[in-house]
Amino acid sequence: MSKSPPPFTAVAAVTALALFAACARPAPAPRPPPAPQLRVAASFDYAPFSRASESGAYEGLDVVVMTRLAGDLGLELAWTRLAWPELTAATAAARFDVAVGGVTMRAERALVGRYTRPYAVTAAIPVVPRAQATRYPSLRALDRPAVRLGVNAGGHLQRVAQRRFPRAALQPIADNRIFAALEAEQVDAVVTDTAELYAYAQHSPRPLVALTPLTHDHKAYLLPAERGPLAARIDTWLRERESDGWLPAQRARFLGAAAALDAATAAREAVAALVRLRLDLMADVAGTKRAAGLPIEDRAQEARVRERVGAAVPSAPMRAAAVYAELIEMAKALQRAAPASGAPGPALDLLRAALGRIDDVLCAELERLPAAPAAAWRETLETTLAGVAVAPAALDRLATALARPA
Repeated sequence: MSKSPPPFTAVAAVTALALFAACARPAPAPRPPPAPQLRVAASFDYAPFSRASESGAYEGLDVVVMTRLAGDLGLELAWTRLAWPELTAATAAARFDVAVGGVTMRAERALVGRYTRPYAVTAAIPVVPRAQATRYPSLRALDRPAVRLGVNAGGHLQRVAQRRFPRAALQPIADNRIFAALEAEQVDAVVTDTAELYAYAQHSPRPLVALTPLTHDHKAYLLPAERGPLAARIDTWLRERESDGWLPAQRARFLGAAAALDAATAAREAVAALVRLRLDLMADVAGTKRAAGLPIEDRAQEARVRERVGAAVPSAPMRAAAVYAELIEMAKALQRAAPASGAPGPALDLLRAALGRIDDVLCAELERLPAAPAAAWRETLETTLAGVAVAPAALDRLATALARPA
């Protein structure tokens, strides 16, 4: 005799309903994948570009810029701290996507990475306490063995100080604590720049005296060499923020009214800075060619450069051709003038790759260049190329080429 099935109890009914509801409930929607990261490196010791506050919060011009950039590009911002002496090696090793915090455009860094268009202009400047100003009435007065001269360790300003004050007792200071050293009278003077001096003066009651500026420098963002597509996106974004007024407003906020640039002036400064960067590599090119027994003039390489430029600047081919005709002649003149006893430079392929990365940005600028008269170009070029052995007539021709219609 077969057994009857167990009765369908209330507990069983509740269990069945729960199982039915679980089966009927739609599966949760999959979470969207996390946004790609933008790994940003900075020293956080160089106000007003980037600094860590007493609470540990990051602040400064580049912090604001990178925060908006990451949001606009749909990227997750990830900060990493990087000391200035590590910058070149970290760039070569691609330990970040972009380095910020007041990076000065320098030729040796262009060998391992690529710069964006510059976004700020500064000048290296020696500073002394007002109470000691009569002891240091000139730059020459600072260049003595008895003068303790403080400077941030490992950065652009240390190189400037070494070159301009070779006899002074130079004291590289870690973590950029140069003003603390000056206040404690551990140094007699410091080499800073106009942006950092402006930031310090906003909160310090101690009066300082600035001497004659030493340089005309451009700040840009530095990326590893292989980050070309990201660099192009950042450059496009920077140009847009120049045009809509957001970036000029941030410059005025953090760097002061003296650092103001309108979009057209910023474009001229960008071109001049890239021209300077290109020409600063010519001594290395000359040394490498001489060591290899190669002639200064290489018509085949010149033709390749002209062809690449023509393809990169389709909207203004005649202007680009005229500009690069002058740049090529300037480059050869500097190579011929380079000391024959100079040490061989890096490998020629490495140098040409660096020049190609500079040309990427320069051609993008030439493609979108606002109109400006030759006189404006001449003034900008003369200021930026100060110290480069370029003939005045060559500067005139380059200014004319830049001013010509597309």
